[in-house]
Amino acid sequence: MKYIITSLFLCIGFAVMAQNNPSVSVKIDTTNIKIGEQVAYTISTPNHKKVIFPKLENLDSLVVAEEFTVDTIQDRLYKKYLITGFDSGAFYIKKQQVFIDSKAYFTDSLLINVATIPVDTVKLAKYYAVKGLEKEDYTLAEWWYRIKNYVYVGLAVIAFMVGLYFLFRNKKEPVKVKKVVIPPYIEATKELKNLEQKQLWQNNKVKEYYSELTDIVRKYIGNELLVQALETTTEELMSLLINENKQQKLGLDKDTLENLRDLLSQADFVKFAKQKPIEMEIKAHQSNASRIIETIHKLVESKKQEVKDDEQQ
Repeated sequence: MKYIITSLFLCIGFAVMAQNNPSVSVKIDTTNIKIGEQVAYTISTPNHKKVIFPKLENLDSLVVAEEFTVDTIQDRLYKKYLITGFDSGAFYIKKQQVFIDSKAYFTDSLLINVATIPVDTVKLAKYYAVKGLEKEDYTLAEWWYRIKNYVYVGLAVIAFMVGLYFLFRNKKEPVKVKKVVIPPYIEATKELKNLEQKQLWQNNKVKEYYSELTDIVRKYIGNELLVQALETTTEELMSLLINENKQQKLGLDKDTLENLRDLLSQADFVKFAKQKPIEMEIKAHQSNASRIIETIHKLVESKKQEVKDDEQQ
């Protein structure tokens, strides 16, 4: 009686476990394939609300060729994969994990044999046997069909060469465009007008204004007297200009030289010492810049006229 009761409890326990553990099964349509062939691998579970099928892993040398969507047949779910292999041998598809209602279950592992494809070398040798070359006699039309492409290419090359010959034979000398040189005085006068129209110092850009103003004066002196005026300090330029005044006998008076020194020095204070002159001083320096350019221009033109007069005599 004691054994009967024990057996009854065991049966009831197994029945409860069978109800709590869903049936997860796996099957393949064949266990033997050749290299490159595909085998269908299917996982089946009960139709629960939440089932997560695996991304096949641990396939050894096998490869998942295609993965299908889940199918529902009656009360079960089916997930199908196509698996193939490109190396010969026996390979295991290890246990795969399936989640059913957030619980993990495992499939059985399966063995797949992948065999190489035998090659019948005897048939290949017969099929690809080299036949002896047979001589054929061609008609004139057949010969033309064979060589016409070469003839057309040859004619095209000849036409191209002839075209090049006539092209370069009739080619005229290119027209040389003379570069218009603007006299330094006209260029400086125009730049002063443009600077005035910018209204830099009126818009609180005093540093930029003095920088452009002195650059115009320096460039004019350099171009008109043929001296290096842009890349020199104030003292270097003044010393150079005093020497040129003596050598060329320009006749620059002391006031012009002092006005130039004052303009360049004031620009240095503005640019490097951040000094800000008042409106009256700015207008005075603008007027001095125009007067300096005008004075040097008149002296240079007078000097040129003297040279012409001497040459005519």
